[in-house]
Amino acid sequence: MPFSFRIRNSYTPLPTTTASPTAHPPLRHLRKFAQRRGLLVLVAFMLFLFVLASSLHPSINSEARHRLGRIKGWGQNKTDGWKGSVQGWLPGNIREKSECVGWDPDLNEENDPVGCLKAKQYRQTQRVLAREEKGEHEHWFFTRDHNIETLRNITRCFLPVSSPDYTPCHEKPLIVSGWWYTAETLDGATTGEVIWQSSLVKQLSTLGYSYISVGPYVNWVEVAEMVPDVHLTLWNGELDTVSCVTDPRCIAKEHYVPTEGGEDLSIGVPDEERGVIPLWALNIVDYWGAKPKEISNNDYWWGLKEDGEWTFQPLGQEWIATPWPLPGNHYHLPYSIEEYCLRLPVTAREQRRDAALIFAKRSTYFYYHYVSPPEFWTNLSRMPDFDLLLTANEEEGKRLPEGLVSMGRQTREDYEALVGSVKVMVGMGAPPISPSVYTALCQATPVIIPYFHPNYRLDGWHLFSGFAQHGPALSLGEPYVYGYYAQNYTQLEKVVRRAMATPIERYIPDDMKLTYTLSQLTRYLDRDLKQMMDTKVALNGGKVPALQQGIRERCYELKRCREPLKAGRRPSVPPLPDLETGVEAIR
Repeated sequence: MPFSFRIRNSYTPLPTTTASPTAHPPLRHLRKFAQRRGLLVLVAFMLFLFVLASSLHPSINSEARHRLGRIKGWGQNKTDGWKGSVQGWLPGNIREKSECVGWDPDLNEENDPVGCLKAKQYRQTQRVLAREEKGEHEHWFFTRDHNIETLRNITRCFLPVSSPDYTPCHEKPLIVSGWWYTAETLDGATTGEVIWQSSLVKQLSTLGYSYISVGPYVNWVEVAEMVPDVHLTLWNGELDTVSCVTDPRCIAKEHYVPTEGGEDLSIGVPDEERGVIPLWALNIVDYWGAKPKEISNNDYWWGLKEDGEWTFQPLGQEWIATPWPLPGNHYHLPYSIEEYCLRLPVTAREQRRDAALIFAKRSTYFYYHYVSPPEFWTNLSRMPDFDLLLTANEEEGKRLPEGLVSMGRQTREDYEALVGSVKVMVGMGAPPISPSVYTALCQATPVIIPYFHPNYRLDGWHLFSGFAQHGPALSLGEPYVYGYYAQNYTQLEKVVRRAMATPIERYIPDDMKLTYTLSQLTRYLDRDLKQMMDTKVALNGGKVPALQQGIRERCYELKRCREPLKAGRRPSVPPLPDLETGVEAIR
């Protein structure tokens, strides 16, 4: 950091006379001594600065400490936080590791230096890239260009340092996602899941990581098998994860155990067909998490027989990431609204329309049994002193309540502008925990949320249980978020008028600010998942934990889980063994 300083000499000259300078020899010595002392102070100070700068240099200091400094810097200018470049995160003066000296990607693979990790990473990435370019396998067509570009870019990370195309990266720079909503970030969708994932993939880029979206299920399995040394972690939803964990042809042989009380499906499966994907690498990204039976319908969806905590991933809830701080051990991986919302101006209250905006995407929502009766909205639409706006799609056979006329679906930009132009946004009961609430608050538009039971609770899991349309938002309280009982029209009308008459300032929850979201994602990516699994196994008497009884069976009974991998299939493992151990690298 540039700086300037001045050393002030403590010596004050004595009054001089017209006599010759030689008349005061002690004075000359004193002046010379003071000058030398000032010089010594300067040298000592510069030495101290050099030592201090060296201790903080990114090539010397730990990466985590350097990241923290970067995150603090972003907090000072949040709108400039999304930078896709890795530059500044990685140490300078990079030298080729001794085990990779002589590595030449243009030579045949058998000539790769023994023990050179990035040589293996290069070959693995090239195979997946070639596969994506051919596009002969079943895949999501709208993700293909993104995947090809990403794989080409990270290939440069594994080139020799001397190559002009070499780019420094994290040691394992890739996240392989098979979750549909990660893919949908490339297709312009605007559901809550996609908004969450859109924020996460931007954060990944900011932190110097890349992702590819590969699906459907078998494609994700094959890519995971092909790049064991490249991916930092695997992402997927709960259905694909349960399918893999319980399939001996998907999960690594040493990690397969039958479900509790379930059949051992590995009997009769030849060793060459056994799976290779490590259990610890399977991370679930899920908008809702593993809700307990007592506050959800998971007794139906997953066959739960008992109340209390449970998990889709047998290693524990730590392997389930959600955008909300759910109870138990779910990993809170929030999304930031700053990078988009702070670009939008806040419209002064006196310049806003005398209007309330109902947030609902579908006319079907008005037919849900727990929401307010249609006449509530008809009555509210007839108020003479304000307009009632709506952007829902009117679906066949599901007419909107009388008096409501939809403006039609909006682009994200137009919808954001609409939210910022009204005096209040009103929830009608669905969808649950919508990101639209935070969009409104960030534009200084108060929100009204219904609750469905007169004695609703907002503690623990009850905050996310469906007692209210958006429990986390309702817990913020007035003047930001107002509540009304879904069956009390008088209360609804009163809170609409009170909210419209009470201006607020822009509000962003602390856990949706960029500095926090980046710090959470950094900790998430820095976890030693293998060590975490080893600890779980040790606590389980040396045995790999099994999936809870009934979960797999119910998933297949409802035809939700994926078809098991076919007999005769062999894993798509890298063809060359580790030359030091003779064991295939993925194992």
